[in-house]
Amino acid sequence: MLDIANHPVAALPVCAVIVSYNRCADLARCLTSLGRQAPRLARVVVVDNGSADGTIAMVQAQFPWVELYAASSNLGPCVARNAGVECSEETLVWFLDSDTEIPETDGAARMVSLFDRPEVVAAGGEAVLDGSGAVVGVKRLRLTENVMVQGDTILADTPVSPCQVIASCNLMMRRSVFDRLGGFDPFYFFFAEDMDITYRASRLGTLLALSPMPVIHRYSEKVRIRSLWLDSRNRMYFILKNLPAHRALLLPFYDAMTILKLDSLRRLTRRARQGSAAVSLVTIAEAAPAAPPGHALRRAVLMILRMLAKLGMAYAALPLVLGPALHARSHPPASPPPSRALIRRLEPSGPVPQ
Repeated sequence: MLDIANHPVAALPVCAVIVSYNRCADLARCLTSLGRQAPRLARVVVVDNGSADGTIAMVQAQFPWVELYAASSNLGPCVARNAGVECSEETLVWFLDSDTEIPETDGAARMVSLFDRPEVVAAGGEAVLDGSGAVVGVKRLRLTENVMVQGDTILADTPVSPCQVIASCNLMMRRSVFDRLGGFDPFYFFFAEDMDITYRASRLGTLLALSPMPVIHRYSEKVRIRSLWLDSRNRMYFILKNLPAHRALLLPFYDAMTILKLDSLRRLTRRARQGSAAVSLVTIAEAAPAAPPGHALRRAVLMILRMLAKLGMAYAALPLVLGPALHARSHPPASPPPSRALIRRLEPSGPVPQ
């Protein structure tokens, strides 16, 4: 692990890329935590995807050290992240969601230290919190047989753990690997784009999850885009692009086997009981109100119906994704598509508040 006390004063060779869309308060908290990092990051890039909540004015006024870019409309996270990376020169790119926070001042340095191992191509994860809000571990992600993402909690007694995929809410990657993979695939627009790029990165080297993870994802259901269609379409696209064809043909079987596994039934029961009292993806509020009778059963049934709906939509999307997936499979991009022309740089509009 990196010795922070003896680390050079020079900035870390990292460009943080944050895409924002109507998350003004969340973004302010995220940037404040980045501003406390020691050593500091070489560059922080925010790409605003057409927010209408004062995000641009807030960044201009309060965070003049941030490189702020604005899109005229919502480009989606894939195109916006690719554009943000084009604006950087650093050897590491750090993708963060606007609703993340790094409470510890050495959090960025701890992440960077993982890349001392040359085989490491990417690192990340979400912090696991205990009931008091203290970080106790990391959520490590893996792909299930039916090509969905499932998380395991890795506690602090295992400081570094390999993983299969990494969520883009906190993903640090070598710039050379990002370029070699062709960046984020714009076809996804949203959902599974991080699964795609990190799964492909895992073929080039090692992906790591650091525990305890210094990055907290302040997940909020209220501001999430919910789209069963995009989720289902992108799952089928991912399979056809990256996996053997029989995985698509046997998807109903894999879905059924996933539901019937003992571990899956336990997870289903736990999630059904949780209701909507989530503090983050991996933390449930202890003071949540008691669920009404029958709540857990109804929620479990709805979750199963949701999975069946996603399966049906995945096959309905097959004619739409087959051509693009086969083209992407046979013609992998040698570099990210040019995206910088879609955004314009903005300067601070006023003095920094004292």
